[in-house]
Amino acid sequence: MSAPVRFLPLVDTHAHLNLDAFAADLDDVVARSRSGRFPEIRGRRVEDALFRPFLAAAVCPAVDLESSLRALELSRRFDVLYAAVGIHPNHAALAERGDWETIERLALAAVDVKVDANDSNPAVPPSLDGAKLVAVGETGLDRYWDDAPFDVQLALFLKHLELGRRTGLPVLIHSRDANDDLNAALRDFCADAAPVAQPKSPSLPNPPNSPNLTAKSPSPGVVHSFSGTPEQALAWTELGFYLGFGGFVTYPNRKFAEIAEAARVAPLDRILLETDAPFLTPHPLRGKLERNEPLTTAFVAKRIAELRGLSVADVVRQTTENAARLFRFPTLPTEPTPL
Repeated sequence: MSAPVRFLPLVDTHAHLNLDAFAADLDDVVARSRSGRFPEIRGRRVEDALFRPFLAAAVCPAVDLESSLRALELSRRFDVLYAAVGIHPNHAALAERGDWETIERLALAAVDVKVDANDSNPAVPPSLDGAKLVAVGETGLDRYWDDAPFDVQLALFLKHLELGRRTGLPVLIHSRDANDDLNAALRDFCADAAPVAQPKSPSLPNPPNSPNLTAKSPSPGVVHSFSGTPEQALAWTELGFYLGFGGFVTYPNRKFAEIAEAARVAPLDRILLETDAPFLTPHPLRGKLERNEPLTTAFVAKRIAELRGLSVADVVRQTTENAARLFRFPTLPTEPTPL
C-alpha cells in the first residue's frame, strides 16, 4: 500500500506573472500551479514522490504603472494571485509625470486612507473593486544596471518606504550590487520606528525565531531575492524585515555560499519563498526551463530544509504561515485544485 500524498501549500511571494513572458498562457500556468503540476522539461514531467506541492498564493510585484495596473487586474481574475504596486529602480527614470501619484493613490485607496484635499493631483485612481492589493513595490536600489541615476533611485525608494509606512502595506525591496547602500537606507529610515509586531509562531525543531515579536507596528516589508551576507540577514530581520529566498539559495556555485548560510541562520519566522519568475530558475532546473514558474518554489523549500536539517513539510508550513501573516492573506487552500 503506497504512502498517502502530502499536500504542501506553497506561497510564491514574488512572481512577475504580470509581465509579457506569461501573457500568452497565464491561465494554463496558474491552473497547473494550483493543481501541483510542474511545467514539462523536454516532454517529461517533473515530480517528487515524497510530497505534492501546489500553489496556494502568489504575489505579483510591479515594475511601473502599467504593470501595477496589470497586477491589480490579475488579482481580480485569479483568487490565488495578489497585487503589489510600485516602480522598480531600473524604471525610475522612465516614469512619466503623474505615475507615482497614481500608484500612491492606489495604495492609499486600498487601505481606505483619505487623500489630502489640497493635493495638486486629485485624479481618482482606477477602481480597486475586486482587486487584492497587499504590498508596495517592487522598489529598491540597483548599481548593476545603469538604467537610472542612483540619486533618482534612492529618492523614489524612500517614497515607497514612506508609502508603506502610511498604509501599513509591506514594501517589496530589490537590491542588486547595492546591499551596503540598502543597509544604510533601511537603518536611517527605521531609526525612529517602533520594533515590529507579529504574533509568535509555533515553535519548530529548528530555532531561532525573531526576537522582535511584541511591538505594535507591522513589518516594513521584505528584502526580496536575498543576496546578502548572513550578517546582513540578521541585521535586516532585527529591523523587522522578512527575507525572500529564491533561486540563488539553490545554486551550488561557491559565490552563492553566503546566501545559503544566511538561509541557514536567519530567523525561520522571517523567511519567505519566492521565484522572481520568469527569472532565476532554481537548481536543478536552471537552464532546462524556458522560464521560471511559481511552483518551482518547491525546490527552494527543499534546499532550505537541507540547510536547516528540517523536513520540507516544516519549511513549507512555516514559510506559508510567514507569508500569510505579512500579506494578511485570508484562509489559504490546503489542497490542490484539480485540473
